[in-house]
Amino acid sequence: MDFGPRGPITEAEELFRLTSAAQDTAATLQGEGKIRIETPQGSGTVSAFLAASRPGLLRVEMFDFFNRPIAVLVTDGHRFGLLQAQENKYYQGPATPRNLSRFLPVALPSEELVAVMLGRVPFIPAERMTLAIDEKEGLYVLTLVKGPVSQVLHIHPRHLRVVRSQVKGARTYSLEYGRFEPQGESVFPREVKLLAESAETSLDLRYTSVTLNESPDLTLFDLSVPEDIPVVDVDEGGQALPPVALPPASPGS
Repeated sequence: MDFGPRGPITEAEELFRLTSAAQDTAATLQGEGKIRIETPQGSGTVSAFLAASRPGLLRVEMFDFFNRPIAVLVTDGHRFGLLQAQENKYYQGPATPRNLSRFLPVALPSEELVAVMLGRVPFIPAERMTLAIDEKEGLYVLTLVKGPVSQVLHIHPRHLRVVRSQVKGARTYSLEYGRFEPQGESVFPREVKLLAESAETSLDLRYTSVTLNESPDLTLFDLSVPEDIPVVDVDEGGQALPPVALPPASPGS
């Protein structure tokens, strides 16, 4: 195993601290890639433009094989706007996990979705942790435990980035990161796979080009309603709200 100049780490708490710091280097992202989605209803691959900025700014544009726009999702962490090209409708409302799942088949808060896209693994708040080594794979195995829930992290021994994360004892998702490439003084994963086993759903993101930590273009996260597109307002659960009734016109107006 290549432990790098630091040498092997023997304390679980130290590995957790160093891994947290290693994956906390990316704050903004802009790039292009391919997204493959697999669900019980079907599967497919689309091209995408992506922009993200911590904690919850996100823009994802999807295009079909002929580079025609399919949908555009924008959120500032509090509100969301979703332009569905085939429906010719613009959905807007609270940026709840349920509403964001209209676009991506995973119900995650925007802050968590941005973190995953930036190569960060959300950790459970551990009460205790243990450290082992998987010599066959050549990886650290760090296990975080909180009550009946545990999170098993497979960590690269040199650059201390999480390669695989699996939570047991809770209905959630697994993560896999791959194709780590140098990015400044650290490394960044060009492949992200999110697997929600209970929903038989997976999302595979592969960046073809990406820039990190540049000042974000805030116009990309503008939630203004597009012109000449019917608007559908939805509540926190994703249900369409009735149109707002306008007050009757006063006499002589």
